[in-house]
Amino acid sequence: MSSLLSIGKSGVLAYQSALAGISENVVNANNDGFAKRQVTMKEQYTAAGPAFLYRGAGSFNGVQAANVTRVWDQYSAFKAWGANSDNSQASTRSQFFSTVQDTLDDSNSGVGVKLTAIFTAGNSLAANPTDATLRQSFVYALQDASGAINKTAANLTKVSTTISSQVTEAVGQVNDALTALTRINLALKTSPQGTSGRASLEDQRDTIIGTISDKIGIDVTLDNFGSATLKMNDSGGPMLLDGGTAIPGLVSLSFATNGTFGMIVNNDGTASAVSPTSGSLAGYAEAANQIAGRKSQLDTLAANLVQQVNDWNAQGTDLNGNPGGDLMTGTDAASLAVSVTDTNLIGAADATSPNGNLLTLSALRGPSGAETSWRSMVNDQALRVQSATTLATSAAAAKDGAYSALDNVSGVDLDTEAAQLMHFQQAYSASAKIIQTARETMQAILDLF
Repeated sequence: MSSLLSIGKSGVLAYQSALAGISENVVNANNDGFAKRQVTMKEQYTAAGPAFLYRGAGSFNGVQAANVTRVWDQYSAFKAWGANSDNSQASTRSQFFSTVQDTLDDSNSGVGVKLTAIFTAGNSLAANPTDATLRQSFVYALQDASGAINKTAANLTKVSTTISSQVTEAVGQVNDALTALTRINLALKTSPQGTSGRASLEDQRDTIIGTISDKIGIDVTLDNFGSATLKMNDSGGPMLLDGGTAIPGLVSLSFATNGTFGMIVNNDGTASAVSPTSGSLAGYAEAANQIAGRKSQLDTLAANLVQQVNDWNAQGTDLNGNPGGDLMTGTDAASLAVSVTDTNLIGAADATSPNGNLLTLSALRGPSGAETSWRSMVNDQALRVQSATTLATSAAAAKDGAYSALDNVSGVDLDTEAAQLMHFQQAYSASAKIIQTARETMQAILDLF
């Protein structure tokens, strides 16, 4: 009779654990990083003689929940983390390349239109070179072009500053995540296998690794305890975290004056300069380099515009009968400005006619002119944005596919859980019925006396 009670009790306890596992699955079905729990049942035996080590020497005494495991595939997880890094790089690159394109404003208020307006105003002035209003319009056109270039340079600097701020924040998140993962690694070394607590630790480990992979590309290895070792970029990269140590590496930044940045990984007294090859930090690095390049091109455009306009004006004669002086000043896009307010200083004439020099102004529209340089820069940026957008779309699809494959293994299917719930509820009820039957039988026996 005691064996019957023991069998019933074991079933109630075991199936209670199974039902708890299903409840945990259902509650966390939509939580990122959660891997489905699976409760493994096994027969429970009691000794029936001195040879209990052999199956024949034991008697069946119910069922027990042997362990709780995560349904998880290492290959699928590693592939998902890699796809996550690639997608973060591509999406960050696409975002900021598009922002740079917007900053290189080519609308009616943008640099290109304002540069064209210089030549339009020059042509109008050539028709009546002594007209004060037309002369003022020409100066205004130079000022508008200078202002548009100044504004574009300032906006590029703002985007660069935004990137620097986000990079600093991202590196801080990586360092925080490495510290948290170190604590999880240590906890995994002492956590018993097959327990719900260990499964939760493994969930936390994978979530943290996913967070890090969003920022930088990583190579991950797991030891026999489940502790994670991380290297940056690939297996030959610098060590971010050794699964066997209690101190993680530290990622730091160095910024150049043009807004580009470098990364340094410090681990166990060794500092390694490294460039990220994937993750959002790689996208930020590409964007920062892109902006630095565009700023340099804009500075060259501004300096050339100053030189070309001043050289052109110097070839002519102003209304005072003097050789034309400098109309513009500045060495880069930020300092570009018009240096005159007296419209009489425009060198419109030459030795042959009052508008002779104005008629040569169109020569500044050649292959080395500011208009051509601007158009080339805008067109190149448009092509880069198109390519970045295509890569981002492809990377997003690859990420979705990788995580879908992982979810097929580790994800919770509510229909399956509902069926399992009914199964274990019936088993639980049957075990309770065994206890009830044993009690009633015992009572019936006692009633005989």
